[in-house]
Formats: sequence, C-alpha cells, structure tokens
Amino acid sequence: MSTTTMPASVIKNATTIWDINVNWPLSSQCGTWDPKGRGVDVWECIQAHYSTPSTSPPNPTYWRYLGRR
Repeated sequence: MSTTTMPASVIKNATTIWDINVNWPLSSQCGTWDPKGRGVDVWECIQAHYSTPSTSPPNPTYWRYLGRR
C-alpha cells in the first residue's frame, strides 16, 4: 500500500465561497461558513470537478482541509 503526501498549501487572501454549479480546478480554494465555530473553513480542491451537493466539502474525494479564517 502506497501513501501519497500532498505538499502544504497556503490559505489565499481571497478565498471563493463554495457554491453549486461551479467549476473547481485542481488546487483552487473555497471557504465554507461554520456557524458553531463562527469562522470560515478553507478547503483545497484535490480533484477538478463541477460542484454538486454531493461534492461539497468535507468530501475527501474532492477537498482537503487547510484551516480556518
């Protein structure tokens, strides 16, 4: 079994809010509001795709968690 480690990413200053029917290219970032934590969770796209409800963060097939703003 092989494990692939992805390089660390920097959270960009202008992060797009996740939405449906958006083309997310590889390495693009999006933000999702966390009402409990009162912050924005930032995610990095790890597989290019068009967004649907089933591909939203935290789906690990498409997104990697980067941190909170």
